[in-house]
Amino acid sequence: MEGVDIMNKEQFLAHAEKAYDEMKVKPEKVFMFHFLQFDFSYDDENRQCHISCPVTEFMYNPSGIMHGGIATFIADTAMGHLNFRLKDAPYVSLDLHTSFLRAATTGKLYATARYVKEGHKVSFMECVIKNDENEIICTTTGTFYRIEK
Repeated sequence: MEGVDIMNKEQFLAHAEKAYDEMKVKPEKVFMFHFLQFDFSYDDENRQCHISCPVTEFMYNPSGIMHGGIATFIADTAMGHLNFRLKDAPYVSLDLHTSFLRAATTGKLYATARYVKEGHKVSFMECVIKNDENEIICTTTGTFYRIEK
């Protein structure tokens, strides 16, 4: 693909090994977050979580564009991490709906998650993912349910 750097096998294995070595089962440390090179940041005042990451060949579907499931994964992660950051109990996704507006093949992605309606047991959230040109790639809405330990 034009404009896309494809890793060779050795680079891929080194990248996967680094992600494996850094993984933990806790916020921001899961294998796939390292593997897809997620960079997390938070805006506590505006109650937002931001994730940025490069578009890589690992994200492609057979058409050579980012797979929609990857975009939904990024959005679910951003919304979930906002809950991890601001809530005193874990929340799980009950429902996700992603609307795709344009394809992504190169550059970086920028996801911003926020609350639409914040409740104690159920919260309604939204995540918008944009590209380097500030164009919307997709929007995802989600319903999240509080689970007590």
